[in-house]
Amino acid sequence: MIVHTLIYRFSPEAGEEKIRSFFDGLREVTVESGLISAFGWKPHVLFPVDEQAKGMTATHIAQFSCEDVATLRKFSEMPVVHQFITKWRGELNYEAAYANHEEMLPSGSGKGNAMFHTEHTVTVEAPADVVYAVLADIEGYADLFPPTRESTILEESETHQIARLVVDVSGQIQSWVSRRDLDRGRRTIAYRQLENAPMIEFMGGEWRALPLDDERTQLVITHDFAARPTEAVPSAERATELLQAAVERNSHADLDAVRKESERRVQVVGSPA
Repeated sequence: MIVHTLIYRFSPEAGEEKIRSFFDGLREVTVESGLISAFGWKPHVLFPVDEQAKGMTATHIAQFSCEDVATLRKFSEMPVVHQFITKWRGELNYEAAYANHEEMLPSGSGKGNAMFHTEHTVTVEAPADVVYAVLADIEGYADLFPPTRESTILEESETHQIARLVVDVSGQIQSWVSRRDLDRGRRTIAYRQLENAPMIEFMGGEWRALPLDDERTQLVITHDFAARPTEAVPSAERATELLQAAVERNSHADLDAVRKESERRVQVVGSPA
């Protein structure tokens, strides 16, 4: 397996929305090529010393993997790849560096696994502002999502929340800490686990409440995740299978719960006094 690692430095003027669109587009190019087996990206974790570092300090990193060097070369020579680069070079001011290498952490090492991306969606018969209000009320998650036992805010501002969640996961009580970045204008909430649950190497994603019209919303949840073996599940492959199944199951359940609560709120407001 060959991994292609990309190091990016975007200018401060680029803005989060454009950067997110860039990576959404890059994911689409890689996945639709049929040549890439996994794709993921993350922001650089900034250290104070980075401000004085010599050379290029990244703002973001991306990785994707494919079967071998020949496959990677075939992908890199696709016209759509060159079109993507030309388009975004014209729209964003960024520097980039890359390295092609074999996987450094073999499957089953206990140090990590491949990154996966999923996207699930449902149509909600409620305005986007109502749907977003349900998503933003993290303290209400214990009532909204049956597996959630507790949701406690540890830190909060107008644009972010850090909360500890206590959740019943297949009969086992687990706890983790998540950070959520709120964009009320775009009605999106980006989330990632700061303190991971067992069997999770990385978990992040985004809620999106996209207005279809004044009364309907397209609700989307995405997940970017990687599994890790545990004492109970020592196989990396099995850990990945279990996590993929859990993400699939929970995505449908969570979307349905938000849909029902949003539509209930609309009915309550619209009911006769």
